[in-house]
Amino acid sequence: MSINRRRLGLGISGLALLGGAQRAAAQGDQVLRVVTGDLPPFAVEAGAERRGVLVELTEAVLRHAGMAAKVEFFPWARAMHLTQQQPRVAILPLTRTPEREAQFQWLLKLYVQHFVFISRSDDAPVTHLARARRLRVGVLRGSPNLAQLQRHDFSEARIVQASSVEDMLKMLERSHVNVIFGSEQVCLDKARTTGRDLAALHVGLRLESGDVWLAGASGFSDADRLRLEDSHRALLRDGSIERLFRSYGIRPKPEELR
Repeated sequence: MSINRRRLGLGISGLALLGGAQRAAAQGDQVLRVVTGDLPPFAVEAGAERRGVLVELTEAVLRHAGMAAKVEFFPWARAMHLTQQQPRVAILPLTRTPEREAQFQWLLKLYVQHFVFISRSDDAPVTHLARARRLRVGVLRGSPNLAQLQRHDFSEARIVQASSVEDMLKMLERSHVNVIFGSEQVCLDKARTTGRDLAALHVGLRLESGDVWLAGASGFSDADRLRLEDSHRALLRDGSIERLFRSYGIRPKPEELR
């Protein structure tokens, strides 16, 4: 698709959603605070041309539902802390895991991500758990990755937590860790958008996959959740969500969006 046609498609979607934004202003709905981290292509911190596919998706769903949103970026662990300490603060993209199940109100499924081991291309790819357990592994602080590895019998002493995906990549490049473990799409997109050569990285074993959600710790009602789900279904039906993903170069499977 050409850039002009892409912009036209997005412009049409924007006009279709304008009514939702006008309803929000007319109804005086409270602005919903949404927090996230720099997790491209899902959420892209200020300075980039676009804010990330899941940020834009959430904003579109909220507009369609007649709800206004304020999306703020923080280091991921800080975003998690804010969500857990304050009512009616939602976070995205939060992976739904057994450890988190009772800690959050799960408002809307957004997508699916896959968690892999990534090593330098001059090292052998990590394809077996037995080898991975002997390595020093970098993960994102506040992510589900630490608990995921511990479930697979990794020693916490071999796991190094970083404050950002950028720091994870730097730890790998400087040999502070042997391998990093995290979202395949996020790690590779961060490497690509920061000018790194993807050929310098090996993607190894996929350990787990997880649904990523818009979620909050407290203060949300069943009516809030149903309102968001209804809006999400409407945008799925008219193709807006698939077009949004494709504008980011992502071709999602239908089951990944439901």
